[in-house]
Amino acid sequence: MIKSSHVIRRRSDLPPLFSRLKAIGMTLDAETLLKTATSSGKRRSLTELVIQALSDRIERGDYAPGSKMPTEPELCAEFSVSRTVIREAVASLKLGRRLIARHGVGVFVAEARGQGDDPTFIDSNTLSNSMYVLELRSGVETEGAAYAAQRRSEAHLRALKETYARMEIVAVDDDAECAKADFEFHLAVATCSENPHFVSILRTLGQEIIIDLRLKHGKANPKERKTYIRRIQREHGDILDAIENQDSTAARRAMRRHLNESLERYHNLTNTRGEA
Repeated sequence: MIKSSHVIRRRSDLPPLFSRLKAIGMTLDAETLLKTATSSGKRRSLTELVIQALSDRIERGDYAPGSKMPTEPELCAEFSVSRTVIREAVASLKLGRRLIARHGVGVFVAEARGQGDDPTFIDSNTLSNSMYVLELRSGVETEGAAYAAQRRSEAHLRALKETYARMEIVAVDDDAECAKADFEFHLAVATCSENPHFVSILRTLGQEIIIDLRLKHGKANPKERKTYIRRIQREHGDILDAIENQDSTAARRAMRRHLNESLERYHNLTNTRGEA
């Protein structure tokens, strides 16, 4: 029996640990580890363990293909973790196409693994939700960027520049980190507006925005990923320049252009499916 104190490590050590245990024929009981991990206070580690535990249950057939998953409160109580941890774990499994959300009904285990293995596949509920979130962001963030250009303080401008600089050093093949850095940039723009409600809206939508960003980064053709990331970075650079120059018209235009391309892509995908 492996002692939990030797197993619960920092987030970066967890994937190699899973691999080593599997390589020597040992089964990692993620649910057992969760009982001791909850006291660590490291949300990332808890999220990964919940993802592993849920994945194990799907693999074992505890959650059969097509079956409805337990509700969010039920999973929180069962694993003794916060709602945020459960939401992050479920969101990750949705991105991995192990789970599918049906609006107004609940979350279900994916029935067709073959469909999930298609790298171009995005289930209709995830597609629609991402499109709706982008429509809201387009209205809110374009005006937020304009106010950011008008009102930004020197301290907030420095913070925005630092966030932009961090984006440039993120590994382009790390979808999760690219999405996180992208979201932090938009949050920094909202902070520059000096209007706390812009920040509040983005924080409320945070998980939905990150799901959308991971979809976009993950769907980029691996051969074209560097070009795609550079283009996104240039768009962020245009927003930053406009805010630094206190040009509200340019900031509004740059943000709208940045968000509209993704929105148009989702509209096109929706129209194509509707015609099929």
